[in-house]
Amino acid sequence: MGADGHYKFSDAGLGDIQSVGQQQVAVCNEIWGDVMSRISALFPDGQIDAGLAAVLSERNEQYQKQVQQFTDDMDLQNVAVGNTRQIAAEGGQMMRNAVRL
Repeated sequence: MGADGHYKFSDAGLGDIQSVGQQQVAVCNEIWGDVMSRISALFPDGQIDAGLAAVLSERNEQYQKQVQQFTDDMDLQNVAVGNTRQIAAEGGQMMRNAVRL
């Protein structure tokens, strides 16, 4: 409750929720990219064993698929959080308007 005796809605925490997942994906992609670069550097002339190449390719595809699914899920969550913020702001405005009547 504010000093004026009224409750004040703050949606700052909701914005944080929306950005945390995006930051996590960026960090994971950076780590994964570094791992793949280091592995590739071990075989500078492309002389990588076919079995190892297949495993790395499969793991990379799995990683990309899982990251994409996480990103898609996070996007849906962000839409829901954005809708919650909008509904809260509209509800707060309607309450302020009602008090003024």
